[in-house]
Amino acid sequence: MSGFPQFRVEGVTLPRVICGTNALLGWSHVSPGRDAWIREYFTPDRIARVLAKCIDLGVTAVMGPLFPRLIDALDETEKLTGVRMTWVSTTNAGMAPKGKEEEIQKARAAGNTEEVLAIARESTAEQAAMLKAAGAPICLFHGGWIDRWPVDNGRLRDFSRFTQAIREAGLIPGAMTHDSQRLSELVSGGYDLSLFGTPVNKGGWNMRPSRDEALGVIAKVGKPVLAIKTLACGRFDEHHIADWLNWAVDVEGIEAVVIGVMVEQEAEESIPILRDRFAAKFGN
Repeated sequence: MSGFPQFRVEGVTLPRVICGTNALLGWSHVSPGRDAWIREYFTPDRIARVLAKCIDLGVTAVMGPLFPRLIDALDETEKLTGVRMTWVSTTNAGMAPKGKEEEIQKARAAGNTEEVLAIARESTAEQAAMLKAAGAPICLFHGGWIDRWPVDNGRLRDFSRFTQAIREAGLIPGAMTHDSQRLSELVSGGYDLSLFGTPVNKGGWNMRPSRDEALGVIAKVGKPVLAIKTLACGRFDEHHIADWLNWAVDVEGIEAVVIGVMVEQEAEESIPILRDRFAAKFGN
C-alpha cells in the first residue's frame, strides 16, 4: 500500500506500524500452556500467512528476536509476497556464545538468572553477525538484558563494548526496556543507541514503575521510540481496541507502534486504525 506513514532511523525507512511476533513465536504473556500451543501451531508457513496480510495492508517491517522459526517465516513470507520484510531485530536473550552452551545450561538449571544473563550478553557479537547475514539492518538489545544490566557508578557496565560489536557487524544499535528509569539512564548516558522500544498502553500494563512516570520519560527521549504491548497482551477493554490504539499513537515521543496479531482478521482490524491515526499525527 503506497503512502503508508513512515519514519527513518539513520538510513533505514520503516513504516510507523511494525508487526510484533511474541504472539506468533510463543511468548504470550498469558500462560505456559498458551505458549506451548503457539509453538506447536504456528509453523513458519502459518506465520508467513499472517505476515503476508500485514504486507498487503502496508506494514513491511517486523520486530522479533534472533530465532530460527522467525527467519524461516521471513523466508516463506518473501516467497508468498515477493517482499522481504525489514527486520527490526532484537537479541536472543538466552543464547550462549559458542563453546558456552553447557555453562549457560548449568547456570539455568541452578536458577542463577544473573549468571545466565551475563553469559548470554557475551554472545552479542556473534548474534549481530548472524542478524546481519539474515538481512536485519537494526539490532536492539533485548529488554530482558537491558532491564537487569549491571550498573557501576551510574553507568551500564562495559556497555560501549556491546554497542560497538553491533556497529562493527554493520547494524544500527538500539535497546528495549520495560523500565522508565532504565530508559532515562540509557538516554542521559549518551550511549550509541538510535532506537528504543518500551511498553505503552492505556492501562499502564508493564509500564514500570507507573504509567505516568513512563510517559514523562518517553516524551523527553529525543530519539525514535517504539510503543510495544499497546493492547496489553489482550488485557484491553473489550470492543474498545480503537481507543487503546489511538491513545498509544497520541503519546508524545512515540514514532511507531509494534502490534502483535495472530490471525489475518486481527491485522485487518488493527492496522487501518493505526495507519489513519499516524497519518493524522505526522501527515505522512
